[in-house]
Amino acid sequence: MDDIIDLLKDYNERVSLKAIETLNLILEKGELNEKDYEKVTDALMEIVKKGMPILSEYAAEGLGEIGAKALKAVRKLIGWLFNLIRSSEDRQVQSAAIAALTEIAYRTEDKTVFNEIFDKMTDLLGHLDPYIQERALSSIDRLTGRAELLTKRNKIKALQKIKEISGNVRTASKANLIMEKLEKLTGEEEILTIEDVRKKLEIAEYGPEDVEKLLDSGKADVVAELAKMDPIVVSKVIELLESEDPTRRADALWVISKIVSVLTPTDAYSILPVLGEFLKSRNPWIRKTAAETMAEIYVLYPGTAQFFTSLLNVLLSSGKPTDTEGALELIYALQKKLLDPEFSKATIRVLVDLIKRKETRGVALKFIAREAQELINMDYEALTTLKKAFKEVYGDEGGKYDNLVGAIIDVVDDLLKLKSQSS
Repeated sequence: MDDIIDLLKDYNERVSLKAIETLNLILEKGELNEKDYEKVTDALMEIVKKGMPILSEYAAEGLGEIGAKALKAVRKLIGWLFNLIRSSEDRQVQSAAIAALTEIAYRTEDKTVFNEIFDKMTDLLGHLDPYIQERALSSIDRLTGRAELLTKRNKIKALQKIKEISGNVRTASKANLIMEKLEKLTGEEEILTIEDVRKKLEIAEYGPEDVEKLLDSGKADVVAELAKMDPIVVSKVIELLESEDPTRRADALWVISKIVSVLTPTDAYSILPVLGEFLKSRNPWIRKTAAETMAEIYVLYPGTAQFFTSLLNVLLSSGKPTDTEGALELIYALQKKLLDPEFSKATIRVLVDLIKRKETRGVALKFIAREAQELINMDYEALTTLKKAFKEVYGDEGGKYDNLVGAIIDVVDDLLKLKSQSS
């Protein structure tokens, strides 16, 4: 055990990652003595504290396993992790701490531990940082899957807290879905409908071995509900993402898109390359769903940033129409999630470059026209920059895209006038 812990400090990140994966496997499969639990806990906590990309997220998974099994260590862990969220300004650290707390609560069978974490997680919904709010909301979404452990007090408290942030553009969609679940849970005995009972009974009939049969029957929604309750089902669905049957792959993608909040760091990192390939699909739904799912994963696990950067570089430089469109889908999905001014500026630079390059111009213009409603979210400077790029290519290639460019310029002009009037 000491040798594995020493490898966590290796200068080679791959060696450190392999050591964490080994520790996580040991923690999952076996029981350690109290002294070893303490050693492993301290080592993994140190990695989370440093906010090391990728490593901290895998360390969070290990801490979740420890918290669920070693009840003597869990109190120290919970307090330390929540303090870390409040005291750190590093989002990688904060994200890893929230991930660890979520894993502890989701894996524990101790009702007190579960509700202590759930209670403090709802308090984070009042955090000043919208990123922390969104991460806490994702955690609560996952933890509602353990409704049998949740106290009525915490259900009501979470409902009230989520209502307070449901008007926020960034969190509105997810907040409303979670409120719907909590409203059912808080009054379940009184308002459970016949349809609710039927669905619960139907889900209870199935297990991991029934996944493909359910998909064949058009019951992907049942598979998604099963996956929220059983990690073995999640693993089965992940396997199906690489099926030779395109219909099966599409079904698996739909299910994954509905259960992102239950994915562990290991799950998330393992499916990113497959989702990246889906971005190149000729099927618009597959591209869009893959992009939105990847954006959700990025918000949950920001250590994936390096993968996203590399992927976008490859897609944007290839010049292939499907690659360009896949990159744009991902960029737009990320922008909606991040609402980051710097990311928005980078998006404008990418769009201008694609418009100027003849091999990508057509795809970029058609994509911008299709997503024209997103232009309204751009500021005056961004719209002015885009307008300049459009005007520079107007008349180029024998006027090949002039009708489209002219229509987009008209929309941009209208938006610029509106923004001038409101400023």
